[in-house]
Amino acid sequence: MPVRGTLFLNRNAGTKLPAGELDALRAAAASSDVEIVEITPELDCAREVRDRLNRGGKLFIAGGGDGTVHHVLQSVVHSEATLAVLPLGTFNHFARDLGIPMNWRAALEVALGGSSRQIDAGRVNERFFLNNVSIGLYPELVLKREERGRDYPRWKARLAAIYATLRKFPHVTLALEAEHRHELIRTHVFIISNNPYDLERIGIEAPRASLTEGRLSVYWLPHTSRWRLTRFVARYLAGRVRTIPGFRSFRTLRMRAQSSRSHLKVGVDGEVFTLDTPLVITAVPQSVMVRVPRT
Repeated sequence: MPVRGTLFLNRNAGTKLPAGELDALRAAAASSDVEIVEITPELDCAREVRDRLNRGGKLFIAGGGDGTVHHVLQSVVHSEATLAVLPLGTFNHFARDLGIPMNWRAALEVALGGSSRQIDAGRVNERFFLNNVSIGLYPELVLKREERGRDYPRWKARLAAIYATLRKFPHVTLALEAEHRHELIRTHVFIISNNPYDLERIGIEAPRASLTEGRLSVYWLPHTSRWRLTRFVARYLAGRVRTIPGFRSFRTLRMRAQSSRSHLKVGVDGEVFTLDTPLVITAVPQSVMVRVPRT
């Protein structure tokens, strides 16, 4: 009997389901004819998705956080398949933007019986993304956090990472080229998002009102002191980004970021990759079919 869909399950995502809940999830997937593929460091997720696409697979469910969704996305974009999400990560930004329930049982019901909707993606060099691309402090923060390992308490790892990152205080100089814009900037915080964030409510959940405007939004803060950067973080968490002196943003369909370095550490949907420069970032409108709750 052909499977109804494939669930790529990351057991080490932020939620870390207890053994009983994990067994319940496996049983629910089996009873719904959903194949489970366990994500491991050795698994080539994109290849596994491609193999199933070639065999007629139409539904791919990412069970994990934004990083898990990112890896499943790479072969789903520009295909006839549908991407669904079980939000098992720490923040689950993409799932929240889609309105997916945070309970895995309700999310599985949406994955199997929700509505289908076409949304935008973005692309940086050869890698697709759904949330954002970041350069500067954020990739360094993620690397420092992951140095502690998955068994180290996450809140302690985050605090240690923040301290180590602010001590290092990384910055980058970029030559930007976009529609009607050429600019040289020096920054600690540089973010390109797939569709705009709601800057009045950005905080931890970083909401987006739309995933179908077909444009990139670019945000950065000019090089500043540690003290001013700390104040920036406080205003960011309070949803008062627009009041930060020097904060800049614009929208574009395509941009190029050149650095004097041959490659950069870049955060892409919460994962860190080493990418060659220049970075070429483009909007990819209406390129991904997703499963969302019925209205």
